[in-house]
Amino acid sequence: EWAPQNCEAWINFAKLERDLSEIVRARAIFNLAINQPLLDLPELLWKAYIDFEIEQEEYDNVRTLYRQLL
Repeated sequence: EWAPQNCEAWINFAKLERDLSEIVRARAIFNLAINQPLLDLPELLWKAYIDFEIEQEEYDNVRTLYRQLL
């Protein structure tokens, strides 16, 4: 609620959940973030989300994200 356009905050929040082994929550946070109407660094956010899915070896999700990004 404080700064929904802040991509670094979204990324750090998702990484926190990932570090706590809350993969589903991390993915949900990334999804919320990419659906924000205004972002300060969207390319940073998308890269972090794609890297996260690659790290999780969810290659179908990676392909879906690339399609969504295009």
